[in-house]
Amino acid sequence: MMLLLHQQRYAEVVQQLRGHLATFGPTPDGLPLAAVAAHHGWLARQYQAAAEMVAMSRMDQATLQAHKDVSPCYLLMSAAQIAVTRKALADQLHHLRGYGPPPLDVSSVRKGRYLGQVEFKKVDGTAVGHSDMTDAQFALYLEAEERRINHNQQVLDLLLQAQTMHLKQTGQSAAPPIAAGTAVGRSVKAAADRLQARLTWLIAEQHVDTHNLTAARKLLLQTVYTYRRDGWDALLLQSLLLLRDVCQRLKLHQEALLHSLELACVADSLPSSANSNSQPAATLHELADHEQAIGLAAAALASMLTGPGDKKGSIMKTSSNVSPGDRVTAAADEAQQRHANSPTPSAWHYTVQQLDLSAALQQAPAQEDGGRATNVADVLQQYHQQEFGWWRILTIAGGFMAHAPDPAQLQVCVAVYNQLPIPIPLTGATVTLVDSKGSWVQELLLGPGPQQQAAVAEQQQSAAAGQSSSAAGLSAADCAAAANGIHAMHISDSTHTATAWPAQLQPGSWLVAHALVTPRTAGSVGVDQLLLQLSDLCSVSFLLSSFPPGRPALGRLSLPGGQEPFKVQQGVKQGVWVTKVQHVGRLPNLQVVMPQSMLVAEFCLVEVRVHAFAAQSAASLELSLRSPTGAVPGQVTMLAALPDGKLHALSTEGHAMQLPELAAGSSFSQRLWVRSTLASSCRLVAVLSCPAQVHQSADLHFVEPFEHVTRLAGELGVHTLVAPAQSFANSSGPAASDSAGAVALAVGQVIFAQVLIRAVHDVELQLLGAQLELQKDAGLQVRCCLWLWMGAAQCMMPCVTCNCLGIFTRRLSFREVPATLNLHRIRAGCMWHMHNTHSCLCQGGCAQPASPQHDV
Repeated sequence: MMLLLHQQRYAEVVQQLRGHLATFGPTPDGLPLAAVAAHHGWLARQYQAAAEMVAMSRMDQATLQAHKDVSPCYLLMSAAQIAVTRKALADQLHHLRGYGPPPLDVSSVRKGRYLGQVEFKKVDGTAVGHSDMTDAQFALYLEAEERRINHNQQVLDLLLQAQTMHLKQTGQSAAPPIAAGTAVGRSVKAAADRLQARLTWLIAEQHVDTHNLTAARKLLLQTVYTYRRDGWDALLLQSLLLLRDVCQRLKLHQEALLHSLELACVADSLPSSANSNSQPAATLHELADHEQAIGLAAAALASMLTGPGDKKGSIMKTSSNVSPGDRVTAAADEAQQRHANSPTPSAWHYTVQQLDLSAALQQAPAQEDGGRATNVADVLQQYHQQEFGWWRILTIAGGFMAHAPDPAQLQVCVAVYNQLPIPIPLTGATVTLVDSKGSWVQELLLGPGPQQQAAVAEQQQSAAAGQSSSAAGLSAADCAAAANGIHAMHISDSTHTATAWPAQLQPGSWLVAHALVTPRTAGSVGVDQLLLQLSDLCSVSFLLSSFPPGRPALGRLSLPGGQEPFKVQQGVKQGVWVTKVQHVGRLPNLQVVMPQSMLVAEFCLVEVRVHAFAAQSAASLELSLRSPTGAVPGQVTMLAALPDGKLHALSTEGHAMQLPELAAGSSFSQRLWVRSTLASSCRLVAVLSCPAQVHQSADLHFVEPFEHVTRLAGELGVHTLVAPAQSFANSSGPAASDSAGAVALAVGQVIFAQVLIRAVHDVELQLLGAQLELQKDAGLQVRCCLWLWMGAAQCMMPCVTCNCLGIFTRRLSFREVPATLNLHRIRAGCMWHMHNTHSCLCQGGCAQPASPQHDV
């Protein structure tokens, strides 16, 4: 095989090795037990030698990946397994001898002249000779040799060599062409991590046999970390069993109790077939039965609640006379009495922290002062991985509310789920929040909180409105959407509601709590830690900032059982434990003041007011006009007086302006002049950024100043000839078609003409005159002239010449357009004139022209 490796004939190497092990591997029937043990020792050396030859050769990684049974790591693991079998056979021989002295004195045996030959020393009187050994003597000699060998050390050496080879091979395979970020690279890395965990577990088992419990505990913590991360519950169960036994023997009762609780959760989630016969019989009896698992969890939790104390008795024994719930309640009462009687009682505190081992190992060497290489076990201990079992026992969900009705207060919602088969008592809970000023502690209150209840009420109102609308004739799709909204508000039956601490967290249910937080400063605010107080002598802290954000539950991609803990799913941003505070205290008040009515073609004054309740630094105000669909560009214009003292036309799409600093209780006003050339509606939108955004909007409706209707009647006051004519706003004026409002009149018939006028404002009406004219081919024409005075209305308006403000006096006149009456048709219209008198503040410096007249 060595020659074939030297010649790089790897295919023949694989064939030669497999053939050799297949030929000499099985033991013949009828061999003595000692001979079988010796054969396993020889076979283990064959695997070890083959591994060393392959490791020293130039065999590439592709060949090793294609033939994994010839890789050095696999060969050394096979040698270790064979050495374990040899160790078991030696223990069996020792047991058959009653653990007495060796059956043969090894000093009476020497090596012969040939390889593998041994001779028996023979004493005959004074002469000493040597003779060949019989089969029985040779079997006794082999048995005595097995007594002299340190089997534990041999197995440990082989496993350590296999681990070294695995790490070396993993480092070589991590190089290109397999990239670590690809799916293939991640799969290869996961397989390597699982193999490393298996090797670590085997090494820890040997350390337990050699009573090196401290080293075994460090290695088992690494194994448990890998199996927790990858979700291998069956392997995790075996590792936790051994780790709990090691902690008990090391008198680490706090850690042993936690492993017992985690064992109860893992065993309860596994099918009964997962508990194989390879586990110890006593543990199998405890975990295979659900009732025994409940008793195990109750005993461990009761001992945990009482805190540090005399743990000489077995913490795993359960009493058949006391129920698990009563035992836990009695332990909580005992802890309360001990806490009250002792001035400074010692307590147990657990810390649950998420760990990215790869990132921690990369950062850890730079933090070492002495330059010592960081051990994996030290990193796990530093990040409290020995207490990470609470991650399996309790599931934490929650986050900040998505939309806070009161910006001066934030609400944090927390839900705790119990995965133990027994209830867990909770005497209180707090959250530690962190901002730029430091950290502070906020107590949690039971219940969903006022903000979430307000969200529930809002959705219920929306659902009720949807139901009433569906009764009024909504489509089937709308009715289904309303039904889905009601279903989204339904709270899960597994959610447990309580009113005050203490509370009982029932198995398989959620307990919801909240905290109202008043921000101390603008910027980032996060929940760093959640503290659950199980009793006066036992508490658990979850470092929320160490877990990946955005997940429904801590470290989990889904909620247990698919059960939502909150009534309104959209109300709480689950997994978001950090939020941005844009404003501290009460937000400024934003108000839009406008006149009751606005006339077409006139500049209407609109005022945007900002009132600051607290000192407000520089902020920005964005103004925009949203015109109706199909509006002509330029139909609506907006002017504003900016700090430079002049008027500027603002873009209706949006214009941002900086506001000055405001003291507490002060206000700022921004005047706008809005004009529309047609009767329409638009919306003024104001957004104040301070930096929190405050929105306000107002609908602007522009109307015609007058409406005019002409009626004809056969009798005075009785309209019998024609339907009411359309108002001028809806007609085409004097140029209307001849068929508009036409009516046939009989010769000699008496008719009455009635002119109706309606104004938006209070006006003064004066009739200047009316006359009847007969024109050729035009029939009769009624001509009247009316003047309407708008009084002494004055307002501040922009000067069209110098863009400064002035006093504007408005006067409107209305003149009736001649209405035509003949035997076949009636045609009427109107025209109104606006006469403006503008007194500019620059007192004529802009050469103000004559008052313009606008005809419509």
